[in-house]
Amino acid sequence: MSLGRIAVRAVVAYVYLLVLTRAGGKSAVSQSTPFDFLVALILGDVIDDALWAEVSMAKFAGAAGSVMLCDALTRLAAYRWRPFFLLVNGRSGVLVCDGEADRDELRRQQLSDEDLSHLLRREGVTDRNEVHLALIEQGHELSVLLRPGAEPATKADQP
Repeated sequence: MSLGRIAVRAVVAYVYLLVLTRAGGKSAVSQSTPFDFLVALILGDVIDDALWAEVSMAKFAGAAGSVMLCDALTRLAAYRWRPFFLLVNGRSGVLVCDGEADRDELRRQQLSDEDLSHLLRREGVTDRNEVHLALIEQGHELSVLLRPGAEPATKADQP
């Protein structure tokens, strides 16, 4: 296949996937869930087959459209049914309360003590005793509320 045909197929596939993903509603990678990652992996494989003409562009469009339809139905089911939402997105939980790690919650979230320390360091916390609450969010991001007095000084604190 000529370089020109590959380039045209790439542009057509790109525009088609751009339209499909924009219709999906996510605008940033940071908003992604594990299911978004799966969709991206599948679409990456599908576009590979289309670029090298291993499948026709019609088959590519059908496959990519089907994957995006499944993703849309998954989102709709998660929106309508709370247990499915928790399955797809995970659930949040309190990992640290007043400096003490909740071992049961760490186990439920499949996190080790080292993982917790790493997440706390990413939030600028080196001493777990400074933490009032540390909550693991659904996207495995950590929200940390420090104890009063453990928060960094600001200009407003100066006399």
